[in-house]
Amino acid sequence: MLAFTHVAAGCASSLLVAEYLHAGPVQTILIVAGGIIGSHLPDIDHPKSAFGSRVLPLSLPISAVFGHRGITHSLIAVAGMSWLIWWSLHYVHWQQGFTVPLVVGIATGYLSHLAGDFFTNSGVPLLWPSRRRFVSPLKFCTGDMREYLLAFGMYGWSLMECLRMLK
Repeated sequence: MLAFTHVAAGCASSLLVAEYLHAGPVQTILIVAGGIIGSHLPDIDHPKSAFGSRVLPLSLPISAVFGHRGITHSLIAVAGMSWLIWWSLHYVHWQQGFTVPLVVGIATGYLSHLAGDFFTNSGVPLLWPSRRRFVSPLKFCTGDMREYLLAFGMYGWSLMECLRMLK
């Protein structure tokens, strides 16, 4: 999937989670911000990705050791990254009322990225280090018209949801 679509999925899924949790306005903003950040994180293993190219000192060694769609596209990475971010924010004494919604958003965005890649031909190694890749029977090619329609649909829904919340 393209970064454009991953961001749309991270935003839409985190809005759904915020609504499900009955989050207040500040917590909703933190969950959505976390969702957008989390939707980029798995591609830290690809130096030419939108995110990986911005953090090359991290991306290059991760790519060299694990390759693209390795450990960073697994459930263990979701748990590990969520814990690491929570611990880091807790360690610097960031307010708990802000830390938890942000980490919930990051985990949601991360999972939305994995769900999106599940629908591509390459699939995802959810149970890494097992080499088994999980691939949806309904696949689409990265950058095809269906992906753009899906992305624009999620952006449209997210915008409508945000406007509804402002009322």
